[in-house]
Order: sequence, then C-alpha cells, then structure tokens
Amino acid sequence: LVCNLYGMEVANAGMYDGATSLAEGVLMACRVTRRDRVALASTLSPAYREVIRTYCQAQGIVTRTVSPASPEIDDKTACLAVQYPNFYGYLEDLTLIADAAHSQGALLVASTDPIAAGLFQPPGHYDADIVTGEGQPLGIPPSFGGPYLGLFTTKQEFLRQMPSRL
Repeated sequence: LVCNLYGMEVANAGMYDGATSLAEGVLMACRVTRRDRVALASTLSPAYREVIRTYCQAQGIVTRTVSPASPEIDDKTACLAVQYPNFYGYLEDLTLIADAAHSQGALLVASTDPIAAGLFQPPGHYDADIVTGEGQPLGIPPSFGGPYLGLFTTKQEFLRQMPSRL
C-alpha cells in the first residue's frame, strides 16, 4: 500500500516516526552516494530539519539549507531533502527539484503526507529516490502519547542500503 501511495518499489517494516524516517533517508543517501553533505529545503518542517541535523552531527555530515525554488547544490552533495506538500502546505515543482539533485549526482529524498499522495501525483512520479512520511494520518490511534509510524520507501536499486526490516 505504501509503495502504491508513494509511487515507489520497496517499503520497509516501519520506522519510529516521520522525522526519524526522513533522517534515516538522508543517512541512506549518504551511504549510497558516499558523500557527506546534505541540502535541506527551507520549506521543510523546522522540527524535521532539527532531527536530521541531530542524526548527521555525530557522523560528521554537513547540512545546509537551500531554497527549493532554485536549489544550489554541488557534486559533493549526497541528497536534497524536501517535504511534499511542504511545511506551509504548498506543492513545489518536484520535477525541477529532482532534476537539480540528479544533475549533480545527488538523490532526492522526499517526506510526503500519505493522504496528499492519494490526491496528487506521488513523489515516485517525479523520480524521487527515497520517500518517507508519517503514518499517523492513516488513522493509527495514539496510545499514551504514541505510537507514531515512520513510512519509508525507495527504489529497488537501493534495497541493500535500507534501514530497518523489509
């Protein structure tokens, strides 16, 4: 179901929550590309950006914020992380963003609301490499403050680098 929603080929058995799922996607992109720089869209949730920075700090991965309208990344960047729809509810041009990332050999990592994926073209349609999300909107009732559910999907070619279980 998650693969169908996100337009991707492989999904794992779940992550802790949406923020940590996105952070794991960023780390996976660093493993795949063997690069240690990450570009974060300025329209990504501030809380998600902080979780990514926390995950990256211990591994010496450098993060920086870029504009999704004109993402300036170089050939040392592992990935461009975006949110779809973004933190403000706006749908950015994922074709432009994917082309900018792929032209430099970087991966596109998108955090996507699963409900929005049922309404709009999924990130896989735009050639996203890793797509994550928060499963809570799918109707999982919270129990004593949780659980949340991190969704994680990717292309078949990156299967061996996926975190968690299939």
